[in-house]
Amino acid sequence: MEETVFTSAIEGMKLMKSDHDEILTKPFLDVCKMLLPILDKFGAAMAVVKSDINGNITRLDSKYTENPTRFNYLYALVQAEVETKTAKNSSSCTNGLLWLTRYYIRFKICIKYYYVTGPAR
Repeated sequence: MEETVFTSAIEGMKLMKSDHDEILTKPFLDVCKMLLPILDKFGAAMAVVKSDINGNITRLDSKYTENPTRFNYLYALVQAEVETKTAKNSSSCTNGLLWLTRYYIRFKICIKYYYVTGPAR
């Protein structure tokens, strides 16, 4: 495959799921971090989006770093906040994950579109 801005992210996506089809926290965040340099290619117009994505990544990464074994799966991050009744807070990891998955889905659509239509010339 030709090396593109998407190559690393595509490879990273293959590592995001466990053998039980659960999404692993660290690989998911690593792929999300790969979005940031891609957004730089769009210039200052994407600065707010980039900042938002980076803030959400940082929030989830901080929680993951507190206890990597406990929060190895994204589900565990959300479950912990549901149990403490903090999942609906605007600064919760659950809220950050909601926004990251929205960006991630759009990113996957862009990648698929890119490979169907080919690079812009």
